[in-house]
Amino acid sequence: MIVYKTFSFCAIYKITAGGNNCPVDKTRRNWCPSCRLRKCFQMQMNRNAVQKERGPRADKRVKLLIEYSISEKKEQILIEAIRRPLNTILMSFISPADKFIILSRYWPAFFILHCTIAIDIPPLRDLKLNEVIQSARQDDYISNLDCEEIRLTVCYALCKLGRKNRKLSFASSLDSIYRYWLSRHCSIFYPHLLNRDERIVNYTDFILLYCEHISMINEFTPSTHPVDVIRTLLHINKLT
Repeated sequence: MIVYKTFSFCAIYKITAGGNNCPVDKTRRNWCPSCRLRKCFQMQMNRNAVQKERGPRADKRVKLLIEYSISEKKEQILIEAIRRPLNTILMSFISPADKFIILSRYWPAFFILHCTIAIDIPPLRDLKLNEVIQSARQDDYISNLDCEEIRLTVCYALCKLGRKNRKLSFASSLDSIYRYWLSRHCSIFYPHLLNRDERIVNYTDFILLYCEHISMINEFTPSTHPVDVIRTLLHINKLT
């Protein structure tokens, strides 16, 4: 005798083992696990078939979760990458509208720089760019920058961009000053890493030049479009 109890209807169904006479009425017979299992065996169904059939659907869900995770990580890195130049003293002299114009154009440089120093980064669609970043991450002179080095490097990058963008032109002559302070900082805190500051500056120059020849829009979904992220951080609506 096998006893099944359903909590939704507070009823107990008693099924005589091997008797093949379920007392459950026909409209509810499919709810009886004993009857359903017996029918499966009678039809010689493969008990592994259902799992194999559902496999691709599970794989699709996993794929979607992975894609969502990658997209979320990219957005987190982008937000942090945009905040760094926004928090510099150089950007404090610029209006929100001009900040938006500058960052909307040059955000890839700061994104790549932050990918280089971030603890964990998602894979990028651009395989060549992946190679560039991974190569830099293996360089101890570049990948483990401290907070002051990051600040000075971002300011140096803004000064270099001042030679290309008139809204930052006031900072174009300050690059040598930030380079000097970067050199001084490295010599004091990293005396064993000779020419560390030069490696950092050269990599920054490389990024700025590299970004002139690539497009990174495809790295982001419409919901995490860099321009919208920048607009949100600056508290600017779309009509502005």
